[in-house]
Amino acid sequence: MSELLRAVLEGDEKADLLQFLGQLRTASERYFLRNQILKAFEEYCHTYEKPAYFFHATPMGELIRYTHEIILEEESSWFILRPKIASQEVYRLTSDLTTIDLMPVQALLELHDRIISRDTAYPSSSGSVLEIDFHPFYESSPTIRDPRNIGKGIEFLHRYLSSQLFAPSTAGRDNILPQPGLAALLDILRSLKYHNTQLLVSDRIQSTTELSKQVKLALNFVSSRPGDEPYQTFRFKLQSMGFEPGWGNTASRVRETLELLDRLIDSPDHAVLETFISHIPLIFRIVLV
Repeated sequence: MSELLRAVLEGDEKADLLQFLGQLRTASERYFLRNQILKAFEEYCHTYEKPAYFFHATPMGELIRYTHEIILEEESSWFILRPKIASQEVYRLTSDLTTIDLMPVQALLELHDRIISRDTAYPSSSGSVLEIDFHPFYESSPTIRDPRNIGKGIEFLHRYLSSQLFAPSTAGRDNILPQPGLAALLDILRSLKYHNTQLLVSDRIQSTTELSKQVKLALNFVSSRPGDEPYQTFRFKLQSMGFEPGWGNTASRVRETLELLDRLIDSPDHAVLETFISHIPLIFRIVLV
């Protein structure tokens, strides 16, 4: 992206970029997002009677298409460029476009803080700061590195779990889930909590052998109950077997979820794993940023 910027700044289009930024400065805003930038550039091309190719097939047109944010300060302009998905570069240009600096992300965050402090009644030093913990969904979750997985987090986690449970190097015999995979599944089931409430599997079940045995006992028990019987009426019996809340709100729902786990243990399958995960409580809050 630095090459593209330099192509504009060292070519005939430097005057156009300077003129375009001057047009942006006539607006009341100082912070522009991509749709605003594209609209403003289209208006600029129309106002100055630029040929059609100027918008689509010039270095400046390409630069504008890659620009997702422009922030105007008194003595400089900030360009946030996204050359590809999950990648961005931040550049600060002096007001006369004679100097260009590649800026670290921290500098951009500090600039955002200054803008918020200036435009709101809450200065950054007031302590009224929203902090979000982007801790991995699972303790051992890998980082999403392939841009194609962005927006497909749950699907990505399903595939990751499957790869851990059904790794070829740990393949078991007689179509039984291999012990390393079953141990990983047990660890996940025992780790799930909501606040301080244990979910799914308690410490009563200490081994994969116990898990397989207790699942079948629990299935026999819930299969003898009416399908619409509320979970609360038989929860203590399930807890005595090592199964905590989270399997379902009725006997039929609990039976359905336990059957999936039983199938997963005896006849491991990626589709069964995905269905099982969709039945158990994993997500309690969703934050839109």
